[in-house]
Amino acid sequence: MKLLISSIAIALLFSAGASAGNVSTEPRFDGETQFNINLTGEVPQRCRMITKQDLSIVLDVNDEKAKASKFKFKAWCNGDNSTAKLVVGANSFKNENGSVIPLKISFNGTSSIINEINNASSSSNYHAIEMDMKVSNDTNGDMGGNNILKIKPVVNGYEQAGDYSTNMYVALYPR
Repeated sequence: MKLLISSIAIALLFSAGASAGNVSTEPRFDGETQFNINLTGEVPQRCRMITKQDLSIVLDVNDEKAKASKFKFKAWCNGDNSTAKLVVGANSFKNENGSVIPLKISFNGTSSIINEINNASSSSNYHAIEMDMKVSNDTNGDMGGNNILKIKPVVNGYEQAGDYSTNMYVALYPR
């Protein structure tokens, strides 16, 4: 008896589920019938940057009057406005003995220094530049004009010998 009741309950569950998923339409006066289907989709916010420039830059560390090196890039985000958050930083620019040459980073009138205290590896996770910037939000793929990030070693002519290096990040976040 228990087996019979269990079988009937299971059969009812499966048949109720199957009939709830069926949808049919009735013909119109001219015989046509149709379904109206709701379609949805979501494009997440995202940004893109492009550059034609080499991603390796040799900085002039021999001349304190040398011009800043430039990194040119174009930026696009698919948000409703034309603003994004730019974040730039690096570890210390140092040689194999640990000597550091400070770097002055500039973008659109904002500048900061990366040195042995203020760098990406510091306890405060320091970013040299963290600011809003104008970007293209064109829906036809136009990336807009060039943005220029300037990088200048702060030298005085008494730096210790050696090969100095670091890696810099340039990140863009949608707003």
